[in-house]
Amino acid sequence: MAIPDAQEELCPECGAPIRGVSECNDYLNEMIRWDFQDFLGVGQIHHLTVLSYNLQHPRVYSPKGLEDAKDSLREFLAHPEAFREHDARNREKLASNVRDWKIAGTAEDHAEYSSQPEWTMRASDVVEAGLPRYVENVKKWARSIQHSLEESGNLTH
Repeated sequence: MAIPDAQEELCPECGAPIRGVSECNDYLNEMIRWDFQDFLGVGQIHHLTVLSYNLQHPRVYSPKGLEDAKDSLREFLAHPEAFREHDARNREKLASNVRDWKIAGTAEDHAEYSSQPEWTMRASDVVEAGLPRYVENVKKWARSIQHSLEESGNLTH
């Protein structure tokens, strides 16, 4: 993990250094660009990339949306081979005409962690390692998020 210098701006949610980008979301946009350049190669990891980024930026979720996202992370890491089935189940379960709650957070109603996790890896680390190690590093990043959430008491076993 890169250590920021004293002059460096940090993302207020995940603590990633903002270097050469206008905001932390630019790291996510770079990874999405990689996904769609080679969807059959690296793009297969797209859902885990977005999930990992959003878990480190919980305000994008409603409180219920964050709980669902943590469940998705746990399920994907426990059974990565079953992600297609998980995705199909979620499409049905999360359809707007089925659920009675919002996934996305708003300025008035957004998720926060009960105690701030200490992230050991962030989107910036994945991008800085480059495309050749992208798939490997997204999986490593997701596992680090799960560990940080468990250590901070925001995800129970």
